[in-house]
This record gives sequence, C-alpha cells and structure tokens, in this order.
Amino acid sequence: MFGERWTRIQRERGALVAVHAPDFTLTFAELDSQARALNPQGDVWVAQGDTPDILRTTLAGLLHGVPVHWVEKDRTRRVPAMPPPVGTAFIKQTVGGSGVRRCQFFTFEQIAADVDRLHAFFDLENRGVAVAAISCAHSYGLTMTVLQTLLHGVPLCWAPQPFAQPLMDTLRPHARVFLPGVPAMWKAWLMGQVRFDNVSLAISAGSPLTPELAAMAREKHGLHLRNLYGTSECGAISCDEILLPGIEARIGPEGRLMVESSSVGLGYDETLSGEVFGEGRFLTCDAVSIDEDHLKLHASLGRGINVAGRKLSPDEIAAKIRLAGGLNDVEVFGAPSRDPERGQDIVARVPLPASEITVAFKTQACAALAPWEVPRRWIGSS
Repeated sequence: MFGERWTRIQRERGALVAVHAPDFTLTFAELDSQARALNPQGDVWVAQGDTPDILRTTLAGLLHGVPVHWVEKDRTRRVPAMPPPVGTAFIKQTVGGSGVRRCQFFTFEQIAADVDRLHAFFDLENRGVAVAAISCAHSYGLTMTVLQTLLHGVPLCWAPQPFAQPLMDTLRPHARVFLPGVPAMWKAWLMGQVRFDNVSLAISAGSPLTPELAAMAREKHGLHLRNLYGTSECGAISCDEILLPGIEARIGPEGRLMVESSSVGLGYDETLSGEVFGEGRFLTCDAVSIDEDHLKLHASLGRGINVAGRKLSPDEIAAKIRLAGGLNDVEVFGAPSRDPERGQDIVARVPLPASEITVAFKTQACAALAPWEVPRRWIGSS
C-alpha cells in the first residue's frame, strides 16, 4: 500500500523540494535516494534524532517493509516486552495518560487512517508547507508533518529552534504554511511578536487550549487557533470539540472516553488491568461528556503528568530522585500549573523536613533528570 503511494509521489513530485532546512533542501527524489542508501538495522528500524533523521529512517523502514520504532531524541529505546504482533509496521514509545512508559504497536493501515483523516479534515493538500517546530517523535508531530510528507507528498519545513525569532525566519520564505504547536509554544509565539501572515492553518494540541489563548490569537493576529484532541493509541479524535469523521465515541467506565475507529492500534507490549486497547477500540484516561457529535474534555484520570504537552512518568522521575538523593521513599505527581498553558507542574514529596530541602539537595536529587522532569514544587515531611 505504501509503495503505490510513494511511487505516485515520486512520479508527480520527484523534482520538487520535500524538505526545507536551515542549511539544505532535499527533493523527493533525493530523499528517496538517501533513504534507500541507509543500511538495514536488523528486524527493526529505530527512527531517532532530528526531524530529517526521523523522516529518512521512517521512509527506509517503509521501503524495506521493516517495522519502524520511533524514539525521542533524548530517550533510549525501550525494547518491547513481547515480539511485535503480526502486521506491525510502526512502534511508538510513550508514557501517555497512564503514566507508564510502554510500546504501542500499529499496522500501516492504522497509522495511515489517522494521517489520511487529518489530511482530508484540514485540507492539507492546499495549506502549503508543513512546519515541523514540535517533536516529530511524538504522535502529533508525526501525523501532522513527517507522515504527511511520506504519505501525501506535503513539503516539510524543519524549524530546529522553535523560538519566536528563529520561527519567524523559518516561516518567511514560504507563501503558505500550516503550523502545529502545543499551547505553551503558541503562548510564546503569540507574545513574541511572530507574524503569521502566511499561516493558512494554526493548530494546537498536546494539552487543552485555554479560551484566553484562543482569544489572544484571534484578537492580536486574526488567527483562528484550532484545538485538536487525540491520543497516541488512536490518533486524532476531535477538533474544536467536534468529533472527526470516522470516529465513534461513547462514555465508558468512570465516565472515561471510549473511542472506536480505524486508527486504533494493535495494543501495548504490556497491558495493565482494566485497559482496553486493540481490535478497533481504545478506552482513554480522560473523563468527558458527549452531546451528539460534541465532545468536551473534563479531566484526565490517569497518572501521567502533562507538562507543556509532554507526557511524563511519575514513577520514572521518582526513581531517579530516590537514586540520586539517597532516599527510600519519594512520591511524584502532577498538579495544576499556575501557568494554564503549561498544563501541570511536577510535584515531589520527599521524606525530609522542609528545612533540609535546600538548593544543594535539589541540585543533587535532580542530577539525573532532564530539564522538563525537574519538580517545580517540593513537599517535605511534617
């Protein structure tokens, strides 16, 4: 199925630019040549690194018919706890709403269903260049940028520095672009005097879009900021609280959203009690209400911590603090942030008096943490 798509893209767009980067461009023909020149990596292709690296490796895996395992640039690969099911073409590695880092398996058809749904819904064929300012190892970044290039021939523009001035420099050469981001990014861009004159479509996802941020985009820039909601297990679900075509939704246990669609994956490498993921159905961790085709998100009931659209595992963070700080009992959880676009703050409860939670202690305890994993709040013993 992919081969037919890629052959058509090469025939129609081979000489056109597929990738715009700060220091180079690649035509679709050059991208094809570079992907075919990559050496096989055994039974799985690990797609990791910057956006062009993920693009090339994903294409190589598709051309060779070997599963592609997407891994964030700053992470090590998690070897799945079970062999990939028959038909697996893609493996995602993510925390998600559960708060547990696991692998998720997908067929090509399941991923393509999500990509095609978004392509048709947003009319991406006529939106110009896809700007890759967000991580393309995450579901949202993959489906809105890299996979739109590989499955539909949409040209991609890589923005390695997603700050206001570098982003403006990235946008400027193109007549029309569509720009996916997360609320924290959009807040920085909207407050950073970025001009959006050539932005044909502005999309926010990863965490809820606040009415205040949407109003800022509209009133300051005349920009209609679309609010996309989905999960890595089943792809996009709704936009501006309206269910996307082909998505069936109902209320499941605990008021959680149950999704049925063609883009639901095959399952996890390790399944927790009570989970539903596979055979076209996925039970999310999100409590919602549904009125006809309108879906409203109320709260996440999972343990995952959402920091500026990045899902983090409280157990992973707690384990690193325990080891670095020489502590036996550490609890980590998420709490609402004072900055609503940030989503949540990380909170750490440690078995020490408040007077001992000094700057020196925090420096030592956080030595093994990535910057986005560092707790913003600390709670000591009474």
